[in-house]
Amino acid sequence: MTQIVVTLENGADSSLLQRMIENMKGVLNVSVRSKKDDADACDSTFVDKLRAIKSQIDPEQIDLSDDRTQYIMSK
Repeated sequence: MTQIVVTLENGADSSLLQRMIENMKGVLNVSVRSKKDDADACDSTFVDKLRAIKSQIDPEQIDLSDDRTQYIMSK
């Protein structure tokens, strides 16, 4: 299967173009996403990964009296 990504300029009639592409021979599926949707998905994935890392850290193993740790925690 091959996918083609099309970027439309501002003001383009996306619904008309979507219908035209859907009616072309060989097209299985057409989906429309905005750049904001992609950015939100990326941000969500990144935050999920950070949460997974955080859940693996044992707070008792962190030396809060260390100058370097205090510096990082102050930022």
